Amino acid sequence: MNENATSLPAPDQPLASAAVFTEDEVLCHTKITDADKLFETLVGVLSVRDPSFNPVTALQTLRAREAAAPSFLAPGIAMPHARLEDLDRTLVAVATSPGGVHFAASKEPVRLVILVLTPAAAPGAYLSVVASISRLLRQPTFAEEVIAEKTATGVEALFRGAHRDPSLPPYVCAADMMAPPLATLRESNSVKDAIDLIVRTGFTDIPVVDKEGDLVGVASAQAILGVCLPDYLLWMEDLSGFSNFEPFETLLGKESSTWLADITDDTYAAVTADRPAIAVAEAMARRKTNICFVTEGAKLVGVVTLKRFLHNVFRD
Repeated sequence: MNENATSLPAPDQPLASAAVFTEDEVLCHTKITDADKLFETLVGVLSVRDPSFNPVTALQTLRAREAAAPSFLAPGIAMPHARLEDLDRTLVAVATSPGGVHFAASKEPVRLVILVLTPAAAPGAYLSVVASISRLLRQPTFAEEVIAEKTATGVEALFRGAHRDPSLPPYVCAADMMAPPLATLRESNSVKDAIDLIVRTGFTDIPVVDKEGDLVGVASAQAILGVCLPDYLLWMEDLSGFSNFEPFETLLGKESSTWLADITDDTYAAVTADRPAIAVAEAMARRKTNICFVTEGAKLVGVVTLKRFLHNVFRD
């Protein structure tokens, strides 16, 4: 094993404490433009490093995993992965492409690809690698430096020498699991805006922010439904006489002039970006909700859905 192998272990370990990839597993400025062809090439590179796994099975597993849920860490950065039954350690290969590789699920070319193979018996291994990589990528120029580097040795050295802020928590945190907040509204928006957004996106809890981007509450589908259903209806067992219930028509007539400030709920599940994954689970369970908002100070920076949480913890 190369004694200078770069390490991307659990988030609390030093970056160079356990071998995960070396310069031999780096494709620098690859000319490959097709994602599937690149997968095949990187799996081949890793099978030379560790012949214990079946590269054909690995490639099939990787293709199926990426078809089901493409792994993008950020625009232009992909982290495809597969969990293999016949693997007993984590393997990583890196490819850079200034011109970009075409991924069907990405609107823009992908310039940095980090392929990860992990043992099926270690479900937390991939998430640990994601946590380590994500923290490196939060350094302002790190990704661009890696993409610009012209040699495999230089790419390996960048990962090895990247300074990690010692104040970063030694665990997978909310920031490592969150997705960007793709949809927000303000208190000055109308209920109509909220209904349109819920119908269009399928989100049932819309974060409401002020003009500075600070999270002030949540406009939920449940709250909108509550506007239509007076409390006394919930006490009745037989609602057959309300087939043409007037409040639905009333809301239809007033949805453009009813403001979110009137239905915004200021109790919701939220954690700061540095909180551990268990705090995300606790916040959702306590509020009995499927979404947890992630903040830095008061500013909304991301969301973790229950689906995303379960996928990351139990399937990645």
